[in-house]
Amino acid sequence: MKRTNLYSKLKQKIKNSKYDFCGNFLYHIIVPLFIVVLGCILAFTINLNLGLDFKGGTLATVVVENDIFVDENYYQVKNKLDDILNENNIKGLIYQKVETSYYGSAITVKFDRITNEQSKNLRSDLINGFYPDETDESELEIFIKVDNFNKNVSDGVLLSTALAILVMIVVATVYICARFGISAGFVSGIVSLFNLITLLGLLSITRVEINISTVIAFVFTAVYSILSSMMLVSKVNENINKEVFAKNSNSQIMNYTIKDVFVSNTLTAIFMFLIAFLLGVVPTLVVRSASLPVVFGVLISYYSSMFIAGGLWSNTYIKRKVKQKQEIEDKKMGKEVSQEDLEKTPEVIVETEAKE
Repeated sequence: MKRTNLYSKLKQKIKNSKYDFCGNFLYHIIVPLFIVVLGCILAFTINLNLGLDFKGGTLATVVVENDIFVDENYYQVKNKLDDILNENNIKGLIYQKVETSYYGSAITVKFDRITNEQSKNLRSDLINGFYPDETDESELEIFIKVDNFNKNVSDGVLLSTALAILVMIVVATVYICARFGISAGFVSGIVSLFNLITLLGLLSITRVEINISTVIAFVFTAVYSILSSMMLVSKVNENINKEVFAKNSNSQIMNYTIKDVFVSNTLTAIFMFLIAFLLGVVPTLVVRSASLPVVFGVLISYYSSMFIAGGLWSNTYIKRKVKQKQEIEDKKMGKEVSQEDLEKTPEVIVETEAKE
């Protein structure tokens, strides 16, 4: 009961606030536009922080005698490997335990691509560190390897993924247009695309590594953006058809709608944040590395649905003035409309979607 009262009080407080969400649209869009512009500048100057999946690198493999699937043995080998990499000014990025068929356990580490000369020096140091007494080169070629590898994700995969996300947004936009009107679909589609560009800009600014896991964040952001926008336009479409809002302008109806759903949408966003946080503690590296980009996606989608979509809709929804029609109806009802009343009464606007 206390929770219900707290929720109701908070919702009522938001409804009673005088903040103009639509009127401050231009101020709301400044920060996202800044992120997009700065992100594009950084992407074209210092490039995106692409992961090894997208640019390739170097792979070092070390076969060890101890079972590295035992944590104590693994960290002992890893620390020793780290020391050798640091001596060569190399930062290990991705570590993995491997079980070979004939030679026992091995540990692999991926890092940015190095030159052939650096590879020879690194391999020599690894041999001295792990097999100082081994003289059989054929054995050493199996125990210690340092090889370059190409990117794992082809340009075709990236293109097909981008097209799939674009098709999803287009299909959702067409559905929203058919159900809630052209303006509603237009706003949902534009906001969803803008959110994806903003996410890319934010990743560029923060220098977060973009790898195969980041695709999860882009798909999640697209889906969450569409759902958030659709929930807002469906609610405002419902309010437009209510007689009580017949004399209100676009911005007035949208402001009321945003304030009505503000608390529930905020709680939904918090829930999404918790999901993104839990992704960060999942043992699987692919899922864990998607945590921060998903957090960015939730933040961007929530902000746009509350502070950008409403203002965009209020400025694009088609309106027609019916002031004269209202005066005629008032006269028929025996009401006399004075010039003074007309000056005090703001122009009446009824929201109607243009006929296709």
